[in-house]
Order: sequence, then structure tokens, then C-alpha cells
Amino acid sequence: MNEMVFTGFGRGSQRFFGELAAHNNKPWFQENQGRYERLLLEPAVAFVSARGPRLAEMYPSVNYGTQRNGSGSIMRLHRDVRFSPDKSPYKQNLGIVFWIGSGKKVELPLFYLHVEADRAFFYGGQHVFPKPVLERYRAAVDDDAGTVLVKTLKALERKDLRVMEEPAYKRVPKGFPTDHPRGTLLRHKGLGVGMDILTATLTSPDLVDVCAGVASRTRTLIEWLCDLND
Repeated sequence: MNEMVFTGFGRGSQRFFGELAAHNNKPWFQENQGRYERLLLEPAVAFVSARGPRLAEMYPSVNYGTQRNGSGSIMRLHRDVRFSPDKSPYKQNLGIVFWIGSGKKVELPLFYLHVEADRAFFYGGQHVFPKPVLERYRAAVDDDAGTVLVKTLKALERKDLRVMEEPAYKRVPKGFPTDHPRGTLLRHKGLGVGMDILTATLTSPDLVDVCAGVASRTRTLIEWLCDLND
């Protein structure tokens, strides 16, 4: 089979999620599954094939895969509703992840492309710190490494990459001064930066280069996070 070439996501890809939000049920999806595959899933496979090797040039331990069942880079569209009061069967977004290291991919430094009805963005960081990493993160923020992190984040902001997470905790964790100069960072349980992707870019082959640029600019932050996970 010839390798798929990424030419951009379908021009109706975001509109598809808007319609899915209004008709989040199995009969509607079955009628429109072909649209999903053509506009989103097939381009996602091609995007992973194009983006993965380029990321591996910068980050040799990056993981990615084109599997369509959720075991690779392309997140499953089906929701796990077993323990959720929301029984909507489908997510209203596409997620593509490239993770660094071994373990649960959502708990590692990663790059992530997100597409939904009214927004798309590309992210680099670590969305969730497992407990041991969270403890090391807080110790680093409290120490000299915290001043390096602040400078790194300010430099990235000047490059149009903003912190994507809000602080997860209302108060500075116990054991640290309530007026700690980096108290806001201490209240995080994950940290990463990103930028919004315009629809014109999302539906263009240029998306691969745009995401490559973000991955390159975030290298200092990603390496800082990788050190926490070693």
C-alpha cells in the first residue's frame, strides 16, 4: 500500500464536530462515519506518518503510531462511559499525541494536536504529572531550576507560545511559603505551552511545518520536563 501523503485535514473537519455535538448518538455517527474517516481519520494517519519521523530527529525517544484503535498516536473517538454520568458515546474532538519515554502516554512529556468544532491547537509539555514527578516538579520550581523555568516560559511567550494549563490547585501546596515567588507554578499539576492553529493552516500541508516549528521552539521546556521524568 502506498504511503499516505498529508495534504491537510478536510475542509469540513471542524464542521463535522459541530454536527456531532448536536447529534451525539450511534445512528447519526453510523450514517456519517464515512465523512469522519475521509475528513479526519485518514488525514490523521497521514499527519502521524509525516510528523513522527521529523519529531524523532529532534527527540529520539519519541513514540508514535498510525493505529486507528487508540493504541497509537490517534486517540479513540469513542468515549468510555462506564463510570461517567455523561453517556454521550463520542468525543467531540480529534486528539493526536506523540509521547516521549515509556509509561502512560498521557502522563509523559508529549506533543499533542487537538481539533474541535471551533478550535484547533498544537501543544508541547506534560499535561499530567504522576505523583513522583509532581513531587520532583515542585522541588525543582522551589529551587534554582524554577528560575530557569520562569525564564524559559517567558522566552516561549515572546515566541507566541503561551502556557495552556490553569493552576490546578487553589493554594500553594503545604511545605512552601504562601507568598512563594513562583507560587502560581507550584499550583500546577501539569505544564505545557501551545498555539492556536487557524483553519486555513489545519486544512493545508503547511500544518506539518507549523507543528515542527512549535516542537523546535519548545525544546528547552521539553528537555526540562524529560529530566524530571528520568
